[in-house]
Amino acid sequence: MARDIRLFYLFRLLATSYLWVPVSVLFPLSRGLGFDQVMILSAIYSAVVILVEVPTGALADRIGRRHSMLAGALAMVASGIVAYLAHSFLGFAVAYGLAAISMALCSGADSAYLFDLLQERGRGHEYPRRESAASASHQIGSALACAAGGLIGEIDLALPYLVTAAVAFAAFIVALCLRSERRPPARTQSVSEEMRVYMRHMARSVRDVAHSRRLAWIVAYSAVVFVLVRSTEYLYQPYLDERGFAVSEIGFIFAGSFLLASFMAHRAHAMRRWLGEDTLIYGLLGMLAVSFLLLNLLHGAWAPLSMLAVQAVAIGLYSPLVKTMLNRQITDSNRRATILSVESIARRGAKGVFSPIAGYVGVSSAIYLCGGIGIIGFALLALFAARSMPLLGRLPTDQPSEGDTL
Repeated sequence: MARDIRLFYLFRLLATSYLWVPVSVLFPLSRGLGFDQVMILSAIYSAVVILVEVPTGALADRIGRRHSMLAGALAMVASGIVAYLAHSFLGFAVAYGLAAISMALCSGADSAYLFDLLQERGRGHEYPRRESAASASHQIGSALACAAGGLIGEIDLALPYLVTAAVAFAAFIVALCLRSERRPPARTQSVSEEMRVYMRHMARSVRDVAHSRRLAWIVAYSAVVFVLVRSTEYLYQPYLDERGFAVSEIGFIFAGSFLLASFMAHRAHAMRRWLGEDTLIYGLLGMLAVSFLLLNLLHGAWAPLSMLAVQAVAIGLYSPLVKTMLNRQITDSNRRATILSVESIARRGAKGVFSPIAGYVGVSSAIYLCGGIGIIGFALLALFAARSMPLLGRLPTDQPSEGDTL
């Protein structure tokens, strides 16, 4: 099993090593798009994820998580090539759509693969630590990719997309080397019968989330935090560019943020035990909100980087914290990847609503808007928890009971 875990970490590192991140706004702008159009592309990305997230999650549950991961890597290869060739809004929209399909195919499937790999060998208790390490691998890969992408972007803003396609193909090769999980039984139903089974599978997974207060709370929390952590990808570039940073410097700043996030992801399990779940949950959201409110108020070229560091800490803690809470609340592993996909739909939907608004109001106002979303989200989540889940601190470990249903 040690070999498979190492390969899984390598897949997580490569599959999310997007060299185009530090130029994902600057490159479309260089080809004639406006900032509002870039943010509409972000909304398109979210919309495609919403359309395919649950079907791809159900597909991963039925045909195998490893096969879903393989398909996701190939979709990113195609996305990078299309973006490299794009010179219009439509071309970029196709590239963003392929990237969304890639993410949907891997999202949930990779975590479910790791969880079941450990469970089958009686080591399910190791999942929080292993997920933290896998998230750290992702952050390290992102850091290296951003540093390289910034340097390559100094030569040509389009090149990071082409190199990303090559890295995604390497992830495909690594996934081929992973151990195949137990295959589902051969399907003998007709196409119409198979579709009915799929729809029932999807509907039950949605009901699992809707009927559990704790799952619903976790999904809402994830959506609020996700909007804030992912907005940094689009707001940092014009924010730093306005303050005189070169493309290579922006790449290194992104890389530094991911390295800090990697360290925090690796320590997430220890911090959960040290601080307690409640403190970590609310502390993460609170420091995100405050950092955005202060970001525009700090002057000079380097002073705002302290707030970017605070946000990197939150980014590192977010994934292992939320995924651990979700996986421990999911009682039916046959629908695990699908339920994780339902959570992804909620957070992507929230981001899809936020993105065009951010594009309309502009970079500076969008930063303040992030701070406001953080404060309001903090208050509403705390209020719901106080009224409906007074034992929130037990949320990650308690089994669902009759009192948890709405």
